[in-house]
Amino acid sequence: MRTISLRLAQLLQSSNLGLKWRVGLGAGLSIMDMITDTGVINSYRASGNMAGAYALMAMIGSNMAVQLLITYGQNRKKSKWVILRELTFVVTFLKPGVDAHRVATGHEEEDMILRPLQEMAFGKVTELAFESIPGGLFQAYMFINSPEKTTFLLVSILISTLTTGFASAMISYDMDISVASRKKTPLFYGYIKDGNTERMITFILQVSEWSGGGLWKRAKLTLIRSAQILLAAFHNLSRTIGTALLLSVSERLTVGVILAEMFLYHLYKVGRRDYVIWIPGLEGTIKYIAAFVVHSVVKVLVDYTGERALLRAN
Repeated sequence: MRTISLRLAQLLQSSNLGLKWRVGLGAGLSIMDMITDTGVINSYRASGNMAGAYALMAMIGSNMAVQLLITYGQNRKKSKWVILRELTFVVTFLKPGVDAHRVATGHEEEDMILRPLQEMAFGKVTELAFESIPGGLFQAYMFINSPEKTTFLLVSILISTLTTGFASAMISYDMDISVASRKKTPLFYGYIKDGNTERMITFILQVSEWSGGGLWKRAKLTLIRSAQILLAAFHNLSRTIGTALLLSVSERLTVGVILAEMFLYHLYKVGRRDYVIWIPGLEGTIKYIAAFVVHSVVKVLVDYTGERALLRAN
């Protein structure tokens, strides 16, 4: 089974079209998600639903706090002005676009704990775990049980869904086309294959004869990314609505189903002797606590995105 070549991986990084597409869409979705979530909070407060407003604010605040910690840790050895600049990207919700730009251009700096691809993955996983997924589920639950179902509330749910789809799909895509990832774990990475991809979408874009090769490959990569985002978004929307409906019927049943799934997953990891997370410096009880947290978070992320590459953190 052929894997993507180094030349094609480099094409992604050097493609100006792909760079603009990713930076623009990533920054745009983050800004729209921020605006709609702010509007939903104001809507909840106006209707007297202070508990809902505070809950959504807590999700946004927790995501912001973790993002700031990650960014500070990544840049703590640099000057205070660099740290201030990077923290500003976080609080202005421009960090996803900046990370996408650095990954696409192969940006590297000294004194970096994480490579740009790893930093972007950590940031996106944090956004998914603390804001996008729980925020989308909470808003869907409130929308189903609200007597006033406005279009704005529905749009906010869809924006959260697209943000989740974009973040998770880009993690999978970037990890899969990474030459280092494919070299290190060839049995896991490599689902994007040049030949199969071309056959899959030739009927959509009949441009292979006149595109001169470069345009055709960039078009293929753009279509693959778009398809991944839509599939992840639809998967997230389906799971979110299903969970919100079940929660509306019976909170006890919903909690029971979630806990049962989680228990079986942890039992499966223990059974295959793949439970401990080997992180330098973690020993004793802390090692197992960290494993429990990581496995639980990744289980939720994969359940709500369907993206297989997120399992590599597990």
